[in-house]
Amino acid sequence: MSISICIATYNRLPYLKTCLNSICNKFEDYPYEIIIADGGSTDGTIEFLKDLDNIKLIEEKKLTGATKAFNKCFKVAKGDYIFPVADDSSILSNVAIKACKLMNEEDQISLVIPKVYEPDFGHLHRVSLPKNVYWLLWGKAFIFRASAFKEMNYFDEAYRIYSVESDTSFSIQKLGYTSIFTKDIGIIHNRADDAEKNKARSSNIDKDKKNKEIKYFDIKWQPLIKEVEKYLHNFPLKKRKALVYRRLCATMFYANWLKPFVNINDKVSMNLYDWLMEKSIIFSDKNYKNMKDFVYAQKLPDEILSSLN
Repeated sequence: MSISICIATYNRLPYLKTCLNSICNKFEDYPYEIIIADGGSTDGTIEFLKDLDNIKLIEEKKLTGATKAFNKCFKVAKGDYIFPVADDSSILSNVAIKACKLMNEEDQISLVIPKVYEPDFGHLHRVSLPKNVYWLLWGKAFIFRASAFKEMNYFDEAYRIYSVESDTSFSIQKLGYTSIFTKDIGIIHNRADDAEKNKARSSNIDKDKKNKEIKYFDIKWQPLIKEVEKYLHNFPLKKRKALVYRRLCATMFYANWLKPFVNINDKVSMNLYDWLMEKSIIFSDKNYKNMKDFVYAQKLPDEILSSLN
């Protein structure tokens, strides 16, 4: 069982050092490799990486977007499992090892979604709560079975940044695989000194590009969305139940008046959130219920999968 940890970076050497410190020598007896695609950094990143042992460095010379940079890493990866990591994140290796062990034991599971903690934004959870496509959950971090990821043809490069997470979750499940969400935090996403700048950027800059990518997503997945709507027409109570629980999750995640409770009672709030998310899932894989280290399993029904082929 080997793990390929893939990182895309550009001019963020302090963050990258923290990220690498969280990885190196943390995987016990499991072989791993670190592959880094650099988009032409000028802050000493290249020189720093060339002085390190056991780093596969891809020098892109220019920015091509995170999606393309990650794909370059994926295509040279040798591991049985692939773990894309943002350069401003720290990873908790025990969660990654548990995820890979699970996939090693269960062939059906090909995507594990670790929980992400974003301390600078006050987020304790990071499972996405889609407003329109409410019937499928996705995360902000992934650990893949390499063979299934290759079958998926990696990230769709039509997305430069936006919507790639949701597209990836759809793609892996369209192939008939099961996704698992971890109970524990596997990623700490640190952006202490540019959190406010990043908030502003995400809300004000590249709005046209974001809308374009969302539109592409909607067109690409329209056949699947139609099949799901047709399927759920026969299960109106299941559909309404999912929406109710999702709204409770969204309230807990975003409501300012709940923040004091969430911050003070971290463990309680996380367990409550996980319970709500488990209740809200429409397509659950019953083969993987009540696992100790994981929260819920998600898989598209065979009826939907067969109708798409």
